[in-house]
Amino acid sequence: MSTVKHVPISPAGAALAPESVAAGTGAPGRVQHKGQQTKLAIIDAALGLATQIGLEGLSIGAVAEIMKMSKSGVFSHFGSREELQISVVREYFRRFEEDVFFPAMSAPKGLPRVQALFANWMKQVAVELQSGCIFISGAVDYDDRPGPVRDALVSSVQTWLDAFCRAVVLARELGHLDAGADERQIAFETHALILGLHYEHRFLKSPGSVERALAAFNAILQRHGQPGA
Repeated sequence: MSTVKHVPISPAGAALAPESVAAGTGAPGRVQHKGQQTKLAIIDAALGLATQIGLEGLSIGAVAEIMKMSKSGVFSHFGSREELQISVVREYFRRFEEDVFFPAMSAPKGLPRVQALFANWMKQVAVELQSGCIFISGAVDYDDRPGPVRDALVSSVQTWLDAFCRAVVLARELGHLDAGADERQIAFETHALILGLHYEHRFLKSPGSVERALAAFNAILQRHGQPGA
């Protein structure tokens, strides 16, 4: 992350395609705007449901029930269950960018930015420990199932890890980390402790798991040239 310019870091941040304007009378702009609002509301409801039951459990019928719409009404906005799932992945990552990535860009370049990225990531985890993480549950559901949904998940996670790596590289170039610090290794270890935190807290119900994750991150920095970080 060699610049503080707020550039979306993945296709997940791309704007949704405009709704088609329905044929007939009325103002096309208003029809389009209302259609887009409805689609975004559906995605929001679907995301809330997916955090509880996972992407695999998501269905047009379940979302239609939450939205108090007909199945055909929901279907008209997406065309398939798969398209709905991909839209949920993209919306989840867009929010992840807003909550984790972009706020960290105000931190000074180098180690402070790496630490800010991790701190924001941990805040996100604190929320998800009570609900669920789309990336983690999606990885379980789609780890051996090729297709567009898996591709969307992989692209989002990899893009985030690449951004984290760029922050580490900049910290190394500024002398905040040892010259031999391997950005991929640091990202791997950090990601692994986040995954371990989810497992320990949600599945094993281990007390003190958050504190251990924070200690583990400090240990990672210390091993790569930042004693006492």
